[in-house]
Amino acid sequence: MLEVKNLSIAFSDSLKKRVVNNLTFSVGSGEIVALVGESGSGKSLTALSIPRLLPTGAKIIGGSVHLAGEDLFRHTNSEISRVRGSKIGVIFQEAQSSLNPVISIKKQISEAFSPNVLSTEADIRTNVITSLKNVGINEAEVMLDRYPHEFSGGMKQRVMIAIALAKNPQLLIADEPTTALDVTVQAQILRLIKSLQEKNDMSVLFITHDLAVAYQIADRVLVMREGEIIESGNVDILREGPSHPYSRKLLDSLPGWKKREGEARTSDSKVNAKVLDVKDLKVWFPIKKGLFRKTVGHIKAVNGVSLELKKGKTLALVGESGCGKTTTGKAIIQLIKNTEGSIFYKGKRLEEYRGEAAKNLRSEIQIVFQDPFSSMNPRMRIGEIISEGMEVQKICGSRSERHRRVEELLTLVGLEAEHFYRYPHEFSGGQRQRICIARALSVNPSILVCDEPTSSLDVSIQHQILSLLMQLQKERGMSYLFVTHDIGVVAYMADEVAVMKDGVIVESGSVHEVLKSPKMFYTKQLLDAVPLIHSS
Repeated sequence: MLEVKNLSIAFSDSLKKRVVNNLTFSVGSGEIVALVGESGSGKSLTALSIPRLLPTGAKIIGGSVHLAGEDLFRHTNSEISRVRGSKIGVIFQEAQSSLNPVISIKKQISEAFSPNVLSTEADIRTNVITSLKNVGINEAEVMLDRYPHEFSGGMKQRVMIAIALAKNPQLLIADEPTTALDVTVQAQILRLIKSLQEKNDMSVLFITHDLAVAYQIADRVLVMREGEIIESGNVDILREGPSHPYSRKLLDSLPGWKKREGEARTSDSKVNAKVLDVKDLKVWFPIKKGLFRKTVGHIKAVNGVSLELKKGKTLALVGESGCGKTTTGKAIIQLIKNTEGSIFYKGKRLEEYRGEAAKNLRSEIQIVFQDPFSSMNPRMRIGEIISEGMEVQKICGSRSERHRRVEELLTLVGLEAEHFYRYPHEFSGGQRQRICIARALSVNPSILVCDEPTSSLDVSIQHQILSLLMQLQKERGMSYLFVTHDIGVVAYMADEVAVMKDGVIVESGSVHEVLKSPKMFYTKQLLDAVPLIHSS
């Protein structure tokens, strides 16, 4: 179905340095091939070159791509436009930047269908509702008239998947399609893609940094590094043990109980002081209808949440997409106004902080956002983005000192000092997330609210970031509220866990109590949905 031969890609400012170098691979009819590797290895550029959707500045300098015998690189712009959607469907990595913020979800999904399918308004509504339900969005009848900003990160990703599958394409290119999804919906989406692939004999090029997900869905796996494929074979090589040292390094970096126990981490048995105390937090969003926008009800996103975060500890907040995890985190950092409840920092209500104390509080409690691209100003250079908070908080006396500090932070999170002068669009999704972590760390916070901070990172960089966070926690006594759907990260990183469902905490306790001996059926469902490479 797909044949890529000697594909080479470079950026216009450095044509001699190939980011994809003489790449050759194929995807058979009805086959699922996983392309795995570290962030920045060229996976996404390879995928985007197939339907000729490369970003500005990236250039194909050699090779060919054939889809069912058609040479896509020889097509005119109008010809390749007809191929997109009908023959090639693409699930993009960042749903937030791929959806139009001023167009309803119904209209965006309906645009993807063929005109003859949607002859009446009733047909449009029926097909869109079916598409939303197929990707796990409940209450589709209510949600279809809403806009992207009214959806959680995981729900926006599901909308993107519905758009990509609208025309039942011959080839589906899935670029990190489950990155923003919780484990239960991830399992549902993987089953959905697998069932559609089998039903329609669809070929799938599945790009992921999650080796367990690759093992669950793929027939073959290609391991990519620095623009080249270094190892390939049946997906069982992930279970039996790959031969290349780089592939083994990726497997060894997977977070989880095994890695935690292997590190023989020491635990402080002392009772730690509470630095953050959340009591009966409620965040309700009004539902307005009619000409005068009268409030007729409320969406109870957070409905009575109580949490305690101790000094030098990590509290993981887990649950399905849309359960209120991110809203809780944003309310704690005062980016969303809480309807009811109290938030105490070091024994003092946040509302009581005024003037200079309120300004200093912004550096004390920082957040790493879920969507890195939309949380950065696209017109600012990376160095300016990271140093902005330092300048406001008067950290480091001079511009040159701040510059040196930014370079240190870039190196700390696995980037390079020369990245200081680049813009956000010049980085991969995983690299952007590292930039956001560096920005949060720049003002030396004591509490870090991490909203899916490693969801878009490959396993080796994820391990590097988690190790960095634990090192900072040990050296500075930092506390983390970890909002995540990655149970492996929770098992490796957390001291305590709170499981959230429909705006309330349904189970909480130590990480061993909750993950090893869950009491609630919902918690057991989450754990059963976690993808694993080993069956045991």
